[in-house]
Amino acid sequence: MKGKYRVTLGFKILVFQFISSFLGLIIGFVWGLNMENERWSQLIYSDIKIADIDLGGKTKEEARNIINTQYIDNIYNKKLYVTIDGKTYSINKLQLIKSYSIDSAIDKAFSFGKDLNIIKQHELINLGSNKAYNLDFTCDDGVIRAFISKIEKEINKNPINAIIKMNTESKIQIQDDIKGAIVEKEKLYEYIKSMIESGTSGDIYIKAPVKEVEAEIKKSELSGINTCISSFSTSFKSSSFMRVNNIKVCINAINGTILMPGETFSFNDVVGERTKERGYMEAPVIIDNKIESGIGGGICQVSSTLYNAILKAGIQNIERINHSLPSSYVELGLDATVDWQNIDFKFVNTLNYPIYIEGHTENGNLYINIFSNSDLSKKVYVIENDVNRNDSVYKVKVIRKTYENGMLINSEFISNDTYALISSNL
Repeated sequence: MKGKYRVTLGFKILVFQFISSFLGLIIGFVWGLNMENERWSQLIYSDIKIADIDLGGKTKEEARNIINTQYIDNIYNKKLYVTIDGKTYSINKLQLIKSYSIDSAIDKAFSFGKDLNIIKQHELINLGSNKAYNLDFTCDDGVIRAFISKIEKEINKNPINAIIKMNTESKIQIQDDIKGAIVEKEKLYEYIKSMIESGTSGDIYIKAPVKEVEAEIKKSELSGINTCISSFSTSFKSSSFMRVNNIKVCINAINGTILMPGETFSFNDVVGERTKERGYMEAPVIIDNKIESGIGGGICQVSSTLYNAILKAGIQNIERINHSLPSSYVELGLDATVDWQNIDFKFVNTLNYPIYIEGHTENGNLYINIFSNSDLSKKVYVIENDVNRNDSVYKVKVIRKTYENGMLINSEFISNDTYALISSNL
């Protein structure tokens, strides 16, 4: 009929052959993919690495042997090096490893891509994945800490404060401060741990982090100390050998003390506990208005001498108690008693400059000198004690007068003290 096509038998055969061929190609392609995937089902896919070792096409057992040969065995001959200040410290990497797991990394590498469809698997097999895994290492914290501790013992240095020395002419000499150094151990610990646990191959080199530590007292801060601003002395010529010994041990502990502006001096903290082991002997002390024997007897003469020296320097005391009995070595109202863990003598450097305390004994006398800046010498401090006596006690009022250029510029109340009439003869 007109307008219609007749489908011949030959055309039908041709179409059938085409479809059959196309289906055959698809079936063949799928069959090939299945065969390929079956062949790779027991292998690690291409371009998959563990610890930078390409294990593509390897079985689990082959991968394990390769890692043991090329990587783990290599660890036994490799070290971790820590460099610092021109020194190098080393330790075998194996010592730093507490445990490691090869199987976990191999299982991950083997399983990668196995759950994908056959097309995706085909792509991974032929094009690769560039997938990388690391071995799971666990560090031995104790070994790392011990290694760092060894480094610290050699590198850590405490800063050294600038110090003042008096030369033979009693002139001030200031020695430089020296910076200290300290290994930043926590940072170094983290560096070592991360390098080991990341599975870094070969030798490992780490530069240890070190922090400079400034001295608390620097030469520049002491440069203003250039003159003696106050002196006071007391006599111990009639004292026993034991009492004299205690005075000398005590003043040696105080001599050379530097006090920065705003810092507090504590007699008990500086001198420390008075014990036989530290050189102190038994000598007379005042206890409850009585004279008794005690370790360190006589050191109140040192605290009292220092008290007078700081009063004459214009420095303010913040903790001071008088004896219950008068003392022979200072006037009433000008003594300062101390007792370990019970009674302290404290003062604050209220000046704008550091002070240096120098003390020594000579010819039966105790001398204490306060050094600071010459600008402070413009003021002169005069201590006055007003003593009133009744039938049972002495009552003493102490004031400090400040003069500048010969003119009185300030009158300051210091203390009100009470003493029994009995003399201590100390």
